[in-house]
Amino acid sequence: MKPFFKCLLAFVTIVHIGSVLHAQNENPTFSHTIKEELKPWTNKPFYNNPDNFQFAIVSDRTGGHREGVFGKGIEKINLLYPEFVISVGDLIEGYSKDNSLINAQWKEFDSILKPLSTRFFYVAGNHDYSNEVMAQQWKERYGKDYYHFIYKDVLFLILNSNDGDGVIMGKDQIAFLKEAIAQNNNVRWTMVFMHHPMWAYGEASGFNEVEEALSDRKYTVFAGHTHRYLFDVRNDQNHYVLATTGGGSKLRGPKFGEFDHIGWVTMTDNGPKLANIALSGILDHNVSTRQTNELAVSLINATNFKTLVMAKKTERKAILLLDNTSNKPIHFKGQLYHHHQVKPDSSRFQLSLPPMTSSEIVIKTAPMDDSDASTWDPLELEWEMSYDNAFMEPEFSLSGTEIIELRPSHTGISITEQDIFIKDLQVALTHPYKQVSAKFTLDGSQLNENAPIFPERLTLDKTTVLNVKLMDSEGFESAVLQKTYKKIKPAEATKKSRNGKKGLQYAYYEGNFDSVPDFSTLKSVKKGSVTLLDPDKIGERLDHYAIQYKGFISIPETGIYTFYLKSDDGSKLYLDGELLIDNDGSHDTSTKTGLKALKKGKHPVRIDYFEDFLGEHLQLDFSGPTVEKSPAIFWH
Repeated sequence: MKPFFKCLLAFVTIVHIGSVLHAQNENPTFSHTIKEELKPWTNKPFYNNPDNFQFAIVSDRTGGHREGVFGKGIEKINLLYPEFVISVGDLIEGYSKDNSLINAQWKEFDSILKPLSTRFFYVAGNHDYSNEVMAQQWKERYGKDYYHFIYKDVLFLILNSNDGDGVIMGKDQIAFLKEAIAQNNNVRWTMVFMHHPMWAYGEASGFNEVEEALSDRKYTVFAGHTHRYLFDVRNDQNHYVLATTGGGSKLRGPKFGEFDHIGWVTMTDNGPKLANIALSGILDHNVSTRQTNELAVSLINATNFKTLVMAKKTERKAILLLDNTSNKPIHFKGQLYHHHQVKPDSSRFQLSLPPMTSSEIVIKTAPMDDSDASTWDPLELEWEMSYDNAFMEPEFSLSGTEIIELRPSHTGISITEQDIFIKDLQVALTHPYKQVSAKFTLDGSQLNENAPIFPERLTLDKTTVLNVKLMDSEGFESAVLQKTYKKIKPAEATKKSRNGKKGLQYAYYEGNFDSVPDFSTLKSVKKGSVTLLDPDKIGERLDHYAIQYKGFISIPETGIYTFYLKSDDGSKLYLDGELLIDNDGSHDTSTKTGLKALKKGKHPVRIDYFEDFLGEHLQLDFSGPTVEKSPAIFWH
């Protein structure tokens, strides 16, 4: 070929390539032969930025795990080809100090993970890292329990929310994270992974210090633990609590945040974009938000039916109370299954509850030939409750079966809980049902239609056995609610410790306790006095110890007092030598209450406490005639 034609051919080729590049928005991997100006496609660019990437997140597998679900998630991930996978913890059931059991659980998990075709990043959950034995196993298997890495100019911070005793990060971890943030201040984005949503646990968790270190940059936070999905915006940054990938769940649906899924994150120039790939479909990142969570709670509460059953000889009347506490209408549909013994007057029900209203469904049965009601099978109501549903949106409804036992009940009656008094007591009673009256007697006698209607307030000035029954104009009656109110003398104050010091004396013991021990059989490690109930200040190790506190409590005025004993783990309160509150057992922070009539002055008090593992807390508050709920004041 002559040089002139070679140059001409090169020129034509360059022009052709240039026109193709222009037509395809300068994408060298795309070519076509259409020369016309109009093209059968849009002029949007191809999405192929090489700096962007996609990865998957798996959520809680345990805490009541369902066999096979996590493995199914791994299979689905392999079909999607993410660049890597990261967890938010709770990969084994854990909560054991048996090395052989923990080892077997990790071997099982690793075998489930083995088919995964890409890199996997571990995050420690409370089921994985809940005591010193499990922590040691983790470090022997996977090394660091908190760490960071950079991928395509994105900083990933991996936190251990169980680093301290409870939901807390130790000082070393916080310092490590702050340094990692400071040394990588020019990354294009930062992503934070943890098991517990630590921002919900207050400043004691230590996460507020990490947030402060992140305050000058864009970041996104991912957590798990709750087994309920929630998207929220905090400090103008997206925060996600993922649902489950096989962990315990009622699976009531996306709008309730209860579904098995894989988080699918695409890193873009504008930050990460999350899609939730349910094992049955794809869900948007805002499928469950603070607003939908409020609606979900209202719908769940609406399905907690208050069912009152009333009787008239061999007839029954059941009243189902439906409450809508949301700002949207709720629709109810119900159908009774066929019943061989009783004939209800209606079997199908359909109604709409306007916002912030309640309604009743009334089911009456025909008289029965068989008067032995104890042999009657219950009614079974198949129901569905839902909000208005937009086309192709995830369903926002609940369904189930309500079992209605055909025995008279007194469901829904609320009566004054305080059952002791010194001089007199105002008793109030409420119930939510329409066209029903509450009738009563004060001497424990039987009730009939001639009994008086319960007044707005009933004053008692002596020990009284109160009987209450709901009745309607047709002669149907509820079961009797009986409650005894006792007039008592307040316990005398002690004459000891008039000039004592503030605080309590204590004895400290060590051992593997799962309930409050019999301290008389134990030898104390040390003794002393404290001004506050703070086991952490006394305990010489993180877990497995017990403390017995003794002293006096100061009562400002004679009257009835309510005591609130809050602890993690178990505790018992003895007042004037009697057990008043039993909050025993290995458990998370929980509160139990007790009532006592006390004279002004100081009363002997004893508090028994033990710490098993993961968090320690002990608190005693009280309230009374002149005292709002506040911490108790001790002397010794």
